[in-house]
This record gives sequence, structure tokens and C-alpha cells, in this order.
Amino acid sequence: MQLATEERTSEAVPQASAQPAPRPAGRSHRPRLSPRARAGLDAARACSAIYVMLHHTSTTLPMPAPLTWVLSFGEEAVMVFFLLSGFVIFANESDRVGDLRSFYLRRLRRIYPLVLIAMGVSTAVWAVGVVSRPPNWRSALATVLSLDDLTAKPGIVSGAYLGNAPLWSLSYEVFFYAIFPLVMVLWRRTPQLTRHLVGAVAVAAYLSYIAAPNHFSLVTAYFALWWAGAAAAKAHLDGGIRLGRIRVEAVWLGALTLAAVGSWVVEGWQGPTNYPFLMVRHFGVALGLLLVLATPVRTRLATLALRGAPVWAWVASISYGIYALHYPIVIQTSRVFGWEAFAPMVALTVACAWVVERRLMPLIPRPKARARANAQPQLALSARA
Repeated sequence: MQLATEERTSEAVPQASAQPAPRPAGRSHRPRLSPRARAGLDAARACSAIYVMLHHTSTTLPMPAPLTWVLSFGEEAVMVFFLLSGFVIFANESDRVGDLRSFYLRRLRRIYPLVLIAMGVSTAVWAVGVVSRPPNWRSALATVLSLDDLTAKPGIVSGAYLGNAPLWSLSYEVFFYAIFPLVMVLWRRTPQLTRHLVGAVAVAAYLSYIAAPNHFSLVTAYFALWWAGAAAAKAHLDGGIRLGRIRVEAVWLGALTLAAVGSWVVEGWQGPTNYPFLMVRHFGVALGLLLVLATPVRTRLATLALRGAPVWAWVASISYGIYALHYPIVIQTSRVFGWEAFAPMVALTVACAWVVERRLMPLIPRPKARARANAQPQLALSARA
């Protein structure tokens, strides 16, 4: 999964030195993130995308056992993406999500072109004989309709098209985008109740998934992870991420983790990458990451990231492309040709991601939206996801 936002720091309003410059009515003021905060977000995005690619490599090509273990947490890296996505979407869309048509068009513009391009790349890889199993309409339709998922989970509609496993998280993202405007309607009226409602519905949805596994119960449960990132953004907008400002989301993520542990205890061990323990990993790491955001560790990591800010910003700007394209280009090709193909295929993936993200995507018009006149300040994030 990758973040799917397109706001840039260059669009932010510079900090005023004395008298703030007047701005047109109806436009929200977006304070510029500090360089340290921007570097931290970019580094998290970039490192997670690279880590997921290396994780898949470790499951495909021979590596020393210690290195294989270090690279065995690809599932956790995807949870980083979910939290980052919730943070970015809330920060940049909460004041204009009421314009449903523009909001959905922006999300559609951002996420679907690369999904279709990734499906095309997978088809090309199959056509040249790298992938032996033929395409099937069920997985193709499920991927286009954002209903694909990991085959390690029971009750799924289908796996991703031609085995491009990373695309599963994008189906979750589409669901999160679909219900975000509805949640925001409730949140504006009763914010505290809405926060509890999101958590309670997520836990209930997961319990229903345990009883009768199905895709829609599962993605509803996972919305709590994405919303935790949104809550962190709200805390940041209110002056800083502190435990008291994200306590509600942490409590419900804890409850969700306990539900997953309960299903694991009852249903038994099926392996670390399969249901039910897979959800223990997902929910537990999301809770841990949310709590870390409220500690000095976040600031220290962002300070370290600042040293390589230009590099992180560049990689982050193409990280979605790397995430969506690396599996057919690097992983499935390396299964056939081994380590000899790895470096050239990584270079090809980066080149394709750059072309798609930096050259093709800007050609697609961006839908405009009217900001709410009474909207709260927003954050302009540094690089396109």
C-alpha cells in the first residue's frame, strides 16, 4: 500500500514574519510543516516502500538467515503506510471533503492510474513467460474494483491480479477514501462520539469477520488503523501529538488487538503470515506505532531524517510507483533469473516509477475543490505520495 496524496510543500503559504498577507476568501490557510517534520514523513514513506521491496526479495532469493529475519516485517511496513495515509488525507482534505465529487475524483486520479499501469506491467511480464499462470477474469475484476486481498486471509473475494500481492493494500485504501467523507460528517457534529464509534464499529466488524469471514467486515475493521493516523494529524493541528489527544484511538486499537489475540488463541497457530496471527501483527504494530508518535522517539527519528531530506523527498515522490510496480518487475522476474536480474530490475522499477509519477501523472488534470469558509488550518505535505 502507498499513500495517495498529491499536495506539495511548495503550495504552502509561507510563515508570516509580522503582518500576515491577506488571502482570498474561502481558501484555507495551510501552515508550512517544519523541515524536520517534512523529512520525517518523507523518510517514513521512502523507507517503507524500499523495505517492502526488500522484504519480498527476501522471500524470493536466497539470503543469510539473519538478513532474512531483519527483512521479515513487510506486513508491518504496510501498516506504516495506513497510518501515514490517514494522517495525510485528514491534514489535506478535511476542509474540502464536503465537495464529494472533487474529493472522489482526486482520490480516483491518484490511486487508479497506477493500479491500471501495474496490471498492464503484470500482463507484460506474463506475456514474456516470466509468470506461468495465465490471467483470470476474477482476479482482474477484483483488482479493478478494489476487492482483492492477501490469499492468507479467509473469506476474500480474490487475490491480486497475476499475483501482484502489494496491490491488496490499495483495495483497503479505496474503501477508506469511500467512507472518510461520511465519517467526517459525523465528526464535525460530534467529534468525540465519532472517535468512539469508529473504534467500536471496527471491533464489531472484526468479531463478525471471525464468525463469518468476508472482505467488507475486514476492511471496516482496518479503518480504525487508518483513522488513527487521521487522529494523529488532528493532534498535530491542535499543537502537537500527545498521548491525551490520541488516547481514544489507542484504546480502540488495543481492543482490536485483543480481539485478534482471542481469535488466534481459539483458532490456533496457522503461521506468522496467515490468519489469525497476521491480524495480531497488523493491529498490534499499528497500536505501537501510534504510541511511538506521542514520544520523543518521533522527534529524534525526524531529526535524523533531516540529514538526508533531499534524498528522502525524491524517493518519497515516487514511492507509490515503487510499491505498485516492484513485484512484477523485480520479484517475479528474479524468481526466474535469480540475483543476476535483481539490480537491473530494481533500476527499471525506479525508472518506471519516476516516469509514471513525475511525468505521466501531472498530465492528468487535478480536480479543484472549494474549501470550507470556517475550516481549520491544514498542513501542506512535502512530496506527492
